[in-house]
Amino acid sequence: MMSAVNSLAFPVPPRSWSAAVLRRRPDLVILHTADGETTAAVHIRNKRRLGTRPVTILYSHANAEDLGLSLPFLDVLSRFCGADVLAYEYCGYSISSGEPSESGCIQCIDAAYAYLVEECLVPPQRIVVYGRSIGSGPTVDLASRTPQLGGMILQSPIASAGLVVLPPSVCKALSSYDLFRNYAKMNDVHCRTLIIHGKDDKMVPFDHAQMLFPLVRDKHPPLWIEGAGHHDMPDDLCLNAVANFVAFVEERANRILRDHSSSALRDSASSKYDNDRSPNWLFGLLARVAR
Repeated sequence: MMSAVNSLAFPVPPRSWSAAVLRRRPDLVILHTADGETTAAVHIRNKRRLGTRPVTILYSHANAEDLGLSLPFLDVLSRFCGADVLAYEYCGYSISSGEPSESGCIQCIDAAYAYLVEECLVPPQRIVVYGRSIGSGPTVDLASRTPQLGGMILQSPIASAGLVVLPPSVCKALSSYDLFRNYAKMNDVHCRTLIIHGKDDKMVPFDHAQMLFPLVRDKHPPLWIEGAGHHDMPDDLCLNAVANFVAFVEERANRILRDHSSSALRDSASSKYDNDRSPNWLFGLLARVAR
């Protein structure tokens, strides 16, 4: 049953074209999941921000595309937002090993996040997770387990995979077979969240965004686009909204990290003062006076 569900949820594009494109990228990174699968990622560094610490967007693509097909958008995303971008592949797509599944997607985003935080030393407050369509699934899952993230962007998100094709009553009865139940995890997401959705979306109806938005704890003004569907979202409107959100997160992260640094300096100064005023200091002074 689950294999049939996975085959419907993950219509993998032909792999050869993207495999060739990805292997030519100098920013290609190979990551390893907890289950030992290999997954591809591209780490796009914003050239205008070299020598600084910009926000990094951790991007999860839709299910009917792969990382290779997403590259033109990702390059524009980095330039337009002044941000670094790490976009990863799902198991079973392009040059990644394994078979597509919900757990595989989650392990892939976990590997990508670990790479940013542990190898690249990116502070979580400077990471914005961005999921499009079914990519909202691994995105929400990671955010629900990582309260210190800087922000989350959901574009054309699903409330769950089952709710895309089934009425709520049937979906509830078959919940054990449902994938990416974002509606059940949103309450555990603590970071600032932007939702973008087309009001005329026939593939993932606007109802999904309306179901998720009230569950958001830290709401950013949403972008509801009149006349837009699932595959014709206007890039200019979406990129402007994403760039403004990234700037908001960067300013907040700078403030938080600056406050943490100031607090650490105060603690260090206080500790030095306490050591200077210790009994050993007093005994030393008395000894010098006695001479």
